[in-house]
Parts: sequence; structure tokens; C-alpha cells
Amino acid sequence: MKKTGFIAGAIVLGFGAFVLFTFVVMWLWNWLMPEVFNLGIVTFWQAAGLLVLSKILFSGTGHGHRWHSDQRKKYWHSRFEEKWKKVPEEKRQEFMQKMHDKGFNKETENE
Repeated sequence: MKKTGFIAGAIVLGFGAFVLFTFVVMWLWNWLMPEVFNLGIVTFWQAAGLLVLSKILFSGTGHGHRWHSDQRKKYWHSRFEEKWKKVPEEKRQEFMQKMHDKGFNKETENE
């Protein structure tokens, strides 16, 4: 019963945030765009459509290529390891010495 109430509250809160954000976008558009770019004013539903369109265009739909931070970290770590193995040993030692001189110690790494 508590879980159902939490889900219902989250839905209501999310819907309320969407409506509020849509009104903010509509107000900002109607305040700025007609003066700056000589564009027309928008209605609430047009502002909501602009929000949905900008979400799709700028961040995708959330499916497919979005990775979790752990997956992204593992991917870039493995790419770095592949390249690091190709570096000659003397270059690696030289690099490690430079990093040590700058204060980056292997013992203090957070991994």
C-alpha cells in the first residue's frame, strides 16, 4: 500500500513539475522571442511540444546508446590499457616519474 502511494505521489509530482516547467518555457519564449527574433507567441501546448522536441533532439529518447557510468568507465579504462601497453617501458617510466613529481602517487589513487 505504501509503495502505491509513493508511485502515485511521484507521478503527480512529475506531472506538476512538467506543467510548471512548460509554463516557464512559455513565459520565457513569449517574453524574449517576439522582441529578439520577431517570432510569434506560443501557447501552453506549443511550449510543451517544444520541450518534448528539444528532449528528443538534444538528449535522445533514452534507449539504445546511453551507457551507465560504470560501463563508460570500464570502456575508457580498457582503451587506455590497450594504448598504455604499446608504450615502450622507458617512456612509461619517464611519464610515471613526471606524474610523481607533480604529486600524483600511485598509492593515493582512488580506484
